[in-house]
Amino acid sequence: MAILKFNPMAYIKYFALNAPMLIAAFALMGSAFNQDLRGLIFTAGQVIIMAVGRFISSALGRKVPPNADLEACNMFNSSGWGFEFSAPAPNALFLAYAFTYITAGMFFHSDYNWFVLGALCVVLLVNAFFRVQSLHCGQPIDVLLGWAFGLIWAIIWYFLMTVVEGQNGNQLSLTYFNGRDNGSGKCKLTNRKFKCKKIAN
Repeated sequence: MAILKFNPMAYIKYFALNAPMLIAAFALMGSAFNQDLRGLIFTAGQVIIMAVGRFISSALGRKVPPNADLEACNMFNSSGWGFEFSAPAPNALFLAYAFTYITAGMFFHSDYNWFVLGALCVVLLVNAFFRVQSLHCGQPIDVLLGWAFGLIWAIIWYFLMTVVEGQNGNQLSLTYFNGRDNGSGKCKLTNRKFKCKKIAN
């Protein structure tokens, strides 16, 4: 009987390289469970920046290294961005967008979730390491360009969504860690009167 060997590095590599799909899935499931629009808004921003990234890649024209593991680097594409062009790195672009958009509220509202912050940071770095060092999907400059474009777009998308939230009297929850997640809002007195009466035992 064959004994399966536990290989921690294989699991780390698997989750790091598939992090974009996992994060997108969790965002959508979170919206479904919480009955809000945050995951859908997050995904909409993701679709926009990935579409823009495809055009940027052809404009920059940086070629994928000849020793790249093309099948592992590209799970869905067979040509073009990620397969022929390497900059901005697709995974780096997505993960930088996800990291910035999800954690922006932490910094603006001082509502830190250190586990989420740390986990996203680790995934961002480990994914880049494996794709550059193990799979040779691109060069460090491709990753840096992906991080830069992802960060810039995430900030723009985040502020656009905060504007929409403000125009709706903060009744909509479109961003993460926006100071309204913990239910600790301000209380105010109203003119309602309360009467107490003694109940006989």
